[in-house]
Amino acid sequence: MPYKTTWKISFREIDYASIVYYPNFFDYFQRTEEAFMEHIGFPYPYLIGDLKLAFPIVHVESDFKKPVRYGDAIDIALSVEDLGSKSVTFKFKVFKGSDFCAEATITHVTVDLSIFKAVPIPEELRKAFEVELRR
Repeated sequence: MPYKTTWKISFREIDYASIVYYPNFFDYFQRTEEAFMEHIGFPYPYLIGDLKLAFPIVHVESDFKKPVRYGDAIDIALSVEDLGSKSVTFKFKVFKGSDFCAEATITHVTVDLSIFKAVPIPEELRKAFEVELRR
């Protein structure tokens, strides 16, 4: 089962058409990803601060199916879609109740902050991702 979070849409997140302004979905995805990383035991403050690892985005694909409006609650499901030696791809699916509203795949590369070069995913983190990949 994928990792899930719920977000309530605030007034500041909608546009003139009274729907969520599309870049805000990427904020929801980032916040969901941060919660997921903490859930699997690798919070970003630990990765960035202690391990000196970053996860810049190198590829994004998204589709928007149904509108999301002010006051709606959305559920975002995150799953590990693909795992490379230096990269991980997350799949996000957005639901409002039973309505499928949006999806995105986002690929990150593991980067050593001291040299800003791609490096292999640390073994313990890889193991955590592999558990999620099988779900």
